[in-house]
Amino acid sequence: MEIKRQRGINVGSASILLIFTVLSLVSFATLTLVNSKADYNLSQNLAERQSAYYNACHSANAYIAAINSGYEDSAENGIIKKSIPITDNQSLDIALMSNIENNSVNSTNKYTITQWQIVNHADSDYDYTLPVFK
Repeated sequence: MEIKRQRGINVGSASILLIFTVLSLVSFATLTLVNSKADYNLSQNLAERQSAYYNACHSANAYIAAINSGYEDSAENGIIKKSIPITDNQSLDIALMSNIENNSVNSTNKYTITQWQIVNHADSDYDYTLPVFK
């Protein structure tokens, strides 16, 4: 009696499975690398933005200390306003009101901070679109 040998499909399946696995690992590694680079760029931009904001805050605090120590600036109706640039499109606007006119005896400061606000000067709209292929 003749015995027929069956040829299996899995002659090259181990090689195909290995190639598929390696391609999957390479593609996931590439996606991870791209995502890490995007996160790094975002972190750098946020760090620069935060540094610029705190530099403006330090300048504003130094200005307020100078005003309280006797440096006189032009005041309109007892209010001193100052705009300190943060970026090209933003500034930190502060306003100080005289305590002498308010009869505030409890404070040793000559002025009270009435405004400490970030103001956007750009009239352009923000681009919220995603860079997706159309």
